[in-house]
Amino acid sequence: MKLMEVISRVVKISLLPSMQWKVIREQEEGNKELLWGYAFPIILFSSVGRTIGLIFSIKPVLGFSLQFFYVLGFNLLSWVLIPYLLIFIATYLISFFMPKLGIETGFNPTLKLVLYTFTPLFVLTFLVYLHPLLRILIPLGIYVFIAYTLYIYWRGVQELFQITLEKKIGFILVTISIAFGAIFIAQHIYGQLVDWIIPGMSAYVK
Repeated sequence: MKLMEVISRVVKISLLPSMQWKVIREQEEGNKELLWGYAFPIILFSSVGRTIGLIFSIKPVLGFSLQFFYVLGFNLLSWVLIPYLLIFIATYLISFFMPKLGIETGFNPTLKLVLYTFTPLFVLTFLVYLHPLLRILIPLGIYVFIAYTLYIYWRGVQELFQITLEKKIGFILVTISIAFGAIFIAQHIYGQLVDWIIPGMSAYVK
C-alpha cells in the first residue's frame, strides 16, 4: 500500500468515518496487507512521536549517555510492538467472545474494526507525546476524544456487522472493555520493563 493511500485513509476515517466505513466494508484486503501495508506506517509514526518527546524528558536526567540512546531505542521498538500486540489481543478476544453473544464474525472484519478504530489514537499519540508540554492536552480533550472514538467505533459496527441494536450494544460493551483493559495492561507492563532496565525511569517515559 502506498504511503499517500495510507494518509488518505487515516484522514478519512478520522474526519469522515460514516463514509469511510462503507468503503472499508467493500475493500477485500488480506490480513497481511492490513497489518503491514496500513498498520505499520501509522504505528511507526506514533512511536516516532513518543520517542521524540522522550528526548526532552530524559536528556536532563541521562544526558547523551549510552543509557540515553538505549532507552530511546527501547521506547521506539516497544511502541511498535505494543500496538501490534494490542491489535492481535483485541481481535482474537473479540472473535472468541462474539459467537457467545450470538454474533458470527471472522478475523478479517474484526481486524478491520479494531485497526481503523485505533487509527485516530495513533495520530493523537504522535501529537500529544511530541513534547512533554503538549501532554496538558490529554486531560483537556480526553473525554471529547473518547466520545468521538466511540462514535467512529459505532459507525464501524453498523457497517461491518449486520446485527440487531441489542446485539450491537452488547458487542460494543464487550469490545470496549477488552480494548481499555488491554491498553492499561500494556502500559503497565511497559513501565515495569523500563524500571527493570533503569530503576525509576518509568516516571519519565509514560
